[in-house]
Amino acid sequence: MPSREHPGISPDPEKFHEAIKAFRKRVPMSNADWDQLAADERQRAFTVGAVAQADLVQDVFDAIDRAVENGTSFDDFKGEIGDKLADAWGGQDAPRVETIFRTNMLGAYSAGRHEIYSSPAVKEARNTWRFDAIEDDRIDEDCEEADGTVLPADDPWWSTHLPPLHFNCRCSFTALTPEEAEDEGITEEPPESEADEGFGSPPADDDWEPDLSRFSPALRDVLSSRLR
Repeated sequence: MPSREHPGISPDPEKFHEAIKAFRKRVPMSNADWDQLAADERQRAFTVGAVAQADLVQDVFDAIDRAVENGTSFDDFKGEIGDKLADAWGGQDAPRVETIFRTNMLGAYSAGRHEIYSSPAVKEARNTWRFDAIEDDRIDEDCEEADGTVLPADDPWWSTHLPPLHFNCRCSFTALTPEEAEDEGITEEPPESEADEGFGSPPADDDWEPDLSRFSPALRDVLSSRLR
């Protein structure tokens, strides 16, 4: 995956810097603060369901951040954070831990791809995108319907169908050259399948200016430092 150097991220060619940067734009917060956000604002936030402790939310965020940066496996992530979550939830819940891991990892990867594919140089050479699903017994019906859709990068369909489309979604998208797009053919009637709430939209812009008075003092300080 192509990468470029970003402030605060070491220029290691083996790392997916765009994905790392995308995840680090998010701000860990409590469920109560998350509930105050509008749908588009939640792209800039990170929380863990049924976890009240701010330090545990931060621990999970840090563990996923390391996974995005270093390619940590799910088993390693579960070993690092699973017991802490079990204590908070009152019992082990392996599928839930996997959902937290997969959804955040693949969301970061998709945001990283979007940054690369949307850059002027790449967009000039590869101006068409294809929706790619993993066709196995775990595939979601909407993802199966969208699989193989080929449309110009600027088509409005991508504003509501950019992977991931739901929790645990494993789909991605690929930028095609004009020759590849011609060979595969532009999709004449894109599927009308819908992404789940909170999914399917391109990454949020960098100009988020929330009303800080809505948040707790501790989170207000974090947001003030992040959004300067």
